[in-house]
Amino acid sequence: MKKLLFTLWMAGSAAALPAQELNKYWVEFTDKDNSPYCTCRPAEFLSARAIERRARAGIAVVTEDLPVNPHYVKALKTKSVKIHNTSRWLNAATVTADSTEAARLLNLPFVKNVTYIGRHIPPKNPPNHPPKKRETLLDYPKPGGDDNPLGYASMQLDMLGLPPLYAAGHRGDGIWVAVMDGGFTNTDTLPFFDSVATQGRLFPGWDFVEGDGAVYEGAHHGTAVLSVMAANLPGYFVGTAPEASYFLLKTEDTGGEYPVEEANWVAGAEWADSIGANIINASLGYTHFNDTTLNHNYTKLDGRTAIGSRGAAIAARKGMIVCNSAGNEGDGWWRHIGVPADAPGLIAVGAVNYEGRRASFSSFGPTPDGRIKPDLVAPGDQVVAAGNFGTQLGLSSGTSMASPMLAGGLAALWSAYPEKTAGEILYAVFASADQSNRPDNERGYGLPDLTEAWLRLGDFHTGSRSLFAFDRDKGEMQFLLTHDYFRPGDVFELRNVFGKKIDDITVGISGHLITTLRISGLDDLPAGIYQVVLRNGTHSERLMGVAWR
Repeated sequence: MKKLLFTLWMAGSAAALPAQELNKYWVEFTDKDNSPYCTCRPAEFLSARAIERRARAGIAVVTEDLPVNPHYVKALKTKSVKIHNTSRWLNAATVTADSTEAARLLNLPFVKNVTYIGRHIPPKNPPNHPPKKRETLLDYPKPGGDDNPLGYASMQLDMLGLPPLYAAGHRGDGIWVAVMDGGFTNTDTLPFFDSVATQGRLFPGWDFVEGDGAVYEGAHHGTAVLSVMAANLPGYFVGTAPEASYFLLKTEDTGGEYPVEEANWVAGAEWADSIGANIINASLGYTHFNDTTLNHNYTKLDGRTAIGSRGAAIAARKGMIVCNSAGNEGDGWWRHIGVPADAPGLIAVGAVNYEGRRASFSSFGPTPDGRIKPDLVAPGDQVVAAGNFGTQLGLSSGTSMASPMLAGGLAALWSAYPEKTAGEILYAVFASADQSNRPDNERGYGLPDLTEAWLRLGDFHTGSRSLFAFDRDKGEMQFLLTHDYFRPGDVFELRNVFGKKIDDITVGISGHLITTLRISGLDDLPAGIYQVVLRNGTHSERLMGVAWR
């Protein structure tokens, strides 16, 4: 039966291909029996960081996490069959072969199916480049001078509510972001990435297209995508998470458009999972291909059919946040999102303009099974970006920009509460979005306010004169205050509802613009209304009245 199925497929989609022409094939295995790997020994295929991330979220290591059986992979290899990538989640391998050799693979007892997924495009980039000298940009212009530390990125960062997080010191520190794209040309030389590179937070991961470690090649698209997250030239251009760590993965083949790139996407996501990444950003999407017989149709965008969607849905279950561009077909005949934006759990990111309205090109949902898409939106129309213009900034539009804008913002938010799980972070982010109670298929749940999400995660409430405050049944109160409050000789006091002093408060001032004021040791404090008062000499100012429960 397997041979008959393969013969019918050959007649339907590849009969015209020359017999000896090399193509890419998706080879699915029947099982993972007799594997040398075991879920009881996850350290053999997952990093300690990846295991810890899953444990924190209560995510078990299961059979789908096991690498494909290496004996099966070895048996595939012949002089005419080369392994391109493998997928542990989908229990499959991508191979390079001619049609005759591909058909023979069905004779192997552990091979379930063989599917043509595109032409083989020979590698066009040398695997190693000589070291380059990093460019400098010493006298870059600062719009607004030193009073505008975010420079030309101010407006787009403000739309996501990021400046208060930055002021509190939350800029992505400790969060690992994997970026999958078609290449990152000149990322190793442009001054926008000086900080992330010199501080050891920029890692060339792997080129899943050409099978080498060279990622600073192929396309400037990934460079622009990375810039809106990782750039850090204060006063000129700052990204959404300038202190995060970045791993660059090349999964998009710029030489042509074929479903093999979806298989590359899945391989990249598995790599990111295995090292312990917190967030994946992929500004990629697939609907139509050079070989039109392979095109997707809307009815199959159910998150369960396409290779990329199936893999993306699994990635979203592994304790990572997965952001993917929704697509730029909103003003075209296709209109809909693409693959893998249709995957459940994945955050399909649409684009809005500076008025918060859907950008005309941003793709629509829903999925054919009725799920809301896109999930969220972010600035993506005329976004300030670097990478396409040498050492100059430029404007870029597309959901390709919106997705990293949000992904970096989520990294900054997560760095404020690194003990939280991906699910907890996303719950607060969705609740903060501007149409969370009335989602639609143009803007999803809307544009999130990451400051509001930050407050939700910390149980904060807005107050009168202080920036924010909250009370919690943990024997302490916490306040967030700007440094404008502090003067030499200031004293903070806790008073009861009648204004009687209960205790002085010791304040530690950090180096950031927003400081946490913590009042501890209140386990025996009776329930009631209390005041926090700032006193300087003879002057007293009530910062906050709180109800202690």
